[in-house]
Amino acid sequence: MGILYEQLDDEAAFRDLGKACLTEASCGTCAKENCLIGYAKSCLSNCVKNKVTYVMDGMDNIPGIDAKVYDEERLADGIAGILKICRSCEEEHFDNCIINVIRSCYEVLLFGNEREYHGSAFAYLTELSAEGQHNADLVVDAYNNRRKE
Repeated sequence: MGILYEQLDDEAAFRDLGKACLTEASCGTCAKENCLIGYAKSCLSNCVKNKVTYVMDGMDNIPGIDAKVYDEERLADGIAGILKICRSCEEEHFDNCIINVIRSCYEVLLFGNEREYHGSAFAYLTELSAEGQHNADLVVDAYNNRRKE
């Protein structure tokens, strides 16, 4: 089933997306849903407006290309933040959950592609940690820092 609407910390998710956004000052104009961060914001806005936690065809409609250069630490922190919101639904996980869609948008920007997620933040972080990649380590460190908050 995924996260319930009452469990969705949309303020935290919007805040992190806002930190990752390059803004019109950098981009010239806002590409809205054609930008990965803009797409994630739009999906989250629609979920809040409709009081749901799923995005119809959310994963299928993630923009494939976003050639802008984002701050890796802000993206890693965004993934860490969305993992803290995730309720680790494990076998009840579904791909079009807003949490999964937002995390996937961050992943495309940070890793170049979406990563498989099995409904467990712990399992996800364990897999990242085992990779030993710089960006994977950034996510693990950001998550550990958020746990201290």
